Amino acid sequence: MRTRIAVTMGDPAGIGAEVLVKALRRFKCRPDTELHVIGDACILRRHGFDSASRICLHDMAHAALKGLHPGKPSRAGAKAAYRYLQEAVRMVREGQIDGLVTAPVSKEVLRPVGFRWAGHTEFLAYALGAPQVEMVFVSRRLRVVLVTRHMSLAHAVRGVKKDRIVACGLLIYDFLRRMWGFASPRIAVCGLNPHAGENGLFGKEEITQIVPAVKQLNRMCRGAFSGPSAADALFHRAWDGACDMVMAMYHDQGLIPFKMTEFSRGVHLTAGLPVVRTSPVHGTAYDIAGRNRADEGSMLAALELACDLAGPRRRADR
Repeated sequence: MRTRIAVTMGDPAGIGAEVLVKALRRFKCRPDTELHVIGDACILRRHGFDSASRICLHDMAHAALKGLHPGKPSRAGAKAAYRYLQEAVRMVREGQIDGLVTAPVSKEVLRPVGFRWAGHTEFLAYALGAPQVEMVFVSRRLRVVLVTRHMSLAHAVRGVKKDRIVACGLLIYDFLRRMWGFASPRIAVCGLNPHAGENGLFGKEEITQIVPAVKQLNRMCRGAFSGPSAADALFHRAWDGACDMVMAMYHDQGLIPFKMTEFSRGVHLTAGLPVVRTSPVHGTAYDIAGRNRADEGSMLAALELACDLAGPRRRADR
């Protein structure tokens, strides 16, 4: 039985088509893997797309894109990017694919065409009926999950609550055991404040929210959690293999160190969906679109990880 992976092209005015075509040239498709690219042939062919035996192009044939200029987002491009996602959701619901890779879109550009979610993660959770999802970032040396996601820093601080940390931790503990095969995952929890609050000197959230959450998680998950620890030192230890996952309290706390070290090979992975979903860690990069300067490393890693995880999962579900 083949593993079937759908790949959406992302915003036609961004670098999605470029990195996808470049990644496909380097991607070593296994005999049991089948790729379904959802996009527009007129855009993909600008970058040299050539359908191979195990790559099926689902050409959405948006006539309005033929005059599209790279780096200049438009309403037509936004509608097309939204349509690619809707087609991918249809394929998931009908059991046609086992994994999904999404090229970048701009939430700001999508909003005027009716896309009301904070991003891919929230849209897919809604469209696929997933009650809880978490944003995970993966490379060979680091794994990071975010307790709070796309919100202002002020809202993120208020969102660091015991119940939210426990819910995130439980899903990630199960995810590491089920999807990655860790019998006894080691999950290190960041503090929110500098030096993890320094015993209340720099903030009380560690004492009132994070420590109680870690204690509850350890009662439920066989002592898998440690912390809260100062984030700056924790990421250094995580890089050296001291844990299997870092739980960051807010977006930039987790993603600045991850992207600084793993930008060209890191992958965004959504935990909690009924299908494996990955994406590159970069955005649409309108400023370099159409200049053949985009690095395809993250897209290639996203394709490879989706195939690695979706194949075993599909066989296990049979």
